[in-house]
Amino acid sequence: MQMAALKKAGKRVLQIGLPLVILAVVFYYVRSDWTKLTSYRFQLNLWLLGLSFLGFVLQEISFGLIWRTVLMRLGYRLDLRACLRIYLASEFVRYIPGNVWHVITRILWVGKYGVPRPVAFASMTVELITKLAAGALVFAVSLLFWSDMGTVTTLLRDTPVLMGLGISTIVGLLVVLHPRILNSLLNVALRILKREPVTLALRYRDILLVTLAWSVSWLIAGCAFYVLLLALWPAAPLAMLPVCVGIYAIVWDIGFVSFITPSGLGVREGAMVALFALALPVIPVALATIVAVLSRIVSTIAELMCVSIAYLAGGRQMRQVQQEQANQSSSVADGIEKKRNDYVRS
Repeated sequence: MQMAALKKAGKRVLQIGLPLVILAVVFYYVRSDWTKLTSYRFQLNLWLLGLSFLGFVLQEISFGLIWRTVLMRLGYRLDLRACLRIYLASEFVRYIPGNVWHVITRILWVGKYGVPRPVAFASMTVELITKLAAGALVFAVSLLFWSDMGTVTTLLRDTPVLMGLGISTIVGLLVVLHPRILNSLLNVALRILKREPVTLALRYRDILLVTLAWSVSWLIAGCAFYVLLLALWPAAPLAMLPVCVGIYAIVWDIGFVSFITPSGLGVREGAMVALFALALPVIPVALATIVAVLSRIVSTIAELMCVSIAYLAGGRQMRQVQQEQANQSSSVADGIEKKRNDYVRS
């Protein structure tokens, strides 16, 4: 009992302390880099900021579309509007520590449309794995554009090494995504977590199709992230675009797998600033910090707008489904009662 209390207290310390440490380190470098920051001329371009916001909205909508594709590959076709409402409305609880409550909520809601819980859980699993894999793939591709741009290239002193790292990562991820290998690795992880094994009933081409869809989603978000950088710093060259796309994709993966703070809060921003320093040292740390924080704010506002609309619209739809189920139950009960009365009269 005491050990459980200590683990809980330690987890709470990490959830609060780690973001504070990251913010303190970032603040230290911001202070030391402030003089360099002031030498740059940048101003907030509201038009570019609005375009960036639109990009993040499109990415948020793409999440529901990709999940619908996964369900279709598993044999269940959901109405497009219903699928978007369920996905987006369930995101209301995503900021609870643990990164799992939105999945549970979505499984419960999609069950009202006749999707069995095992299938719903399988769709969540495929969605998460392919989303993480796509983020890593996009980042691996972006490594091919790091040449003569970042500190990493100088450290390696050989551009082909960096290109080889990117290509080998891409090939490795494509191998891991094969259903046989992926299913084996997933079940090993589930055994470690003391969970029941699962079977992913998808073909290799289905998994690659979903991963490609996620890659397009990350491309949209990465372009929005680059436009946000332009809104603050118009001098950003176009050559930074693929690097920004890769950075934005991989920091989401880092924030998710941290499992410490809700939605990787603090962890994601710290990783983004660090990758900017490695890939794009021409950008001051202070400016990279501002971009990281602003990207979190803009993407969160876009998410909350989509989620709020879906939740308000989906609430009515959920009540209609519940009412239909109640009416069906009432009809069945009336039929049973009528048969019982007929039997008594006879």
